[in-house]
Amino acid sequence: MPFDKLRIAAMTAEDDEYIDIETIAERFGVTKRTVERLIENFKKKLKKSRWRRGRKIAYLWSDVLKCARIHTKIETEGTPSGAIKRAYTKQRIRELEAEVERLTG
Repeated sequence: MPFDKLRIAAMTAEDDEYIDIETIAERFGVTKRTVERLIENFKKKLKKSRWRRGRKIAYLWSDVLKCARIHTKIETEGTPSGAIKRAYTKQRIRELEAEVERLTG
């Protein structure tokens, strides 16, 4: 998707405002269909932060901005780094080996 990473990184969400897809597309500088794809990809995350305005659905701007940052890989979704995973795995292996030794000995 043709998101401008620098523009998205500079954006902030100060108020709790609900905006529709057309306004989101204007703020990101992309087409309406691109925003619809973004919303489809993050459907579960955005489900609780939407609001109906007649026939239109409005989304909370801060949540949409966060999803766009995750999509463009500016932010991560809270996954630990490789070093943390390796350290946890080594610790877990030591714990399991100690438990096996305790049970067999």
